[in-house]
Amino acid sequence: MTPAFLNVDRSKRRFLLKEEAKNRSSGSWGPWETIHFPIGTIGFSWTAGFTTAHKNKVFSVLDRHLASGVRHLAVTSLSEIRPTWREMQRIKDELAGPEQTAVEVYPPAAEVIDAANMFHLWVLPAPLPFSLHDRAAATRRSPSENIRSTSSREAQAK
Repeated sequence: MTPAFLNVDRSKRRFLLKEEAKNRSSGSWGPWETIHFPIGTIGFSWTAGFTTAHKNKVFSVLDRHLASGVRHLAVTSLSEIRPTWREMQRIKDELAGPEQTAVEVYPPAAEVIDAANMFHLWVLPAPLPFSLHDRAAATRRSPSENIRSTSSREAQAK
């Protein structure tokens, strides 16, 4: 059970989880609220570097900037259910910007820390040197041409 629920009675827990599920499924997350706090006040080791948190009706995100220029977003929710790819993309777009590149990292076994159901985005200071798309060709097309629906691909295949 998430530590946030330790002092919450069972009926209130059920209500909160039901509301989170409803807001997630409808995409009605509400606005992001940003909270700032002094460095070193919310944890130790790597968590001591967080100075900002963002929250809405579904997710809480800890936010820190590393000396390398990388921005670390640590994402969680009351239910501790893993965010979908689309949810992580939306979080990245809304907090770091739609033009930014972010990655999830699967580290060497010796570096794994799995003490909480928290999911991490690393927002990079520059795009990766590779992509699913040929960026040179993509820049020659309009943005709408870069995204095709399944039906348009099926029509082209015929």
